[in-house]
Amino acid sequence: MTKKILCLIITTFTLSLLYASDIKIAYLDVDRVYNEYPAKLEAEEKYNLEAEQWQNELEEKEQEINSLQEEYDNLPPIVTEERKEEKLALIEKKEREYYQFVNEIRNRAVQRQNELLQPISEKIVQAINEVAEDNKYDFVLNSQQGEVVLYAKDKEMDITDLVIEKLKEITE
Repeated sequence: MTKKILCLIITTFTLSLLYASDIKIAYLDVDRVYNEYPAKLEAEEKYNLEAEQWQNELEEKEQEINSLQEEYDNLPPIVTEERKEEKLALIEKKEREYYQFVNEIRNRAVQRQNELLQPISEKIVQAINEVAEDNKYDFVLNSQQGEVVLYAKDKEMDITDLVIEKLKEITE
C-alpha cells in the first residue's frame, strides 16, 4: 500500500514539474530490456549448467547416505552393538556433511548468480544512461508492472526499444 502511495506521490510530483517547466520524461520496461538481452540468456545457461552439476553432487551424497542407512537397517542380528554404533555414527557424520554441503551450494549459487548478473546490470544501466543523455531526457521511469508509470498517454515516451538497440551497440 505504501508503495502505491509513494508511486502516486512521485507521479504527481513529476507531472507538476512537467507543467512547471520544459522537462523531458521517458519510460521503459526494464524487465523486457533484461529478458531480451542475449548476454542474460547466456548467463542463465551457464548458471543452469553449474546448478545441474551441484544438484548431481547433492544427489550422489544423498544416495550414499541412503545406501549406508539401508546397510544399517539390514545388518544381521549377529553384528555387535559396537559395529552398529560405528555404522550409525558414520551415517550421522555423512548427514552432517550433506547439510553443510547444501548450505555451501546455496551460498555458491547466490554468489555465482551475482557474478553473472552484475556485468549485465551494469551494461543495462549504461545503455539507459546513454539513451537518456543522447535524447536529453530529464527523467527515465520504469514501467515494469506499472510500479512507477501507471499511465502514459504517449507511446513515444517509451524508450524500451531504444535501450535494447543501444545494448546491442555496446555489446558489439
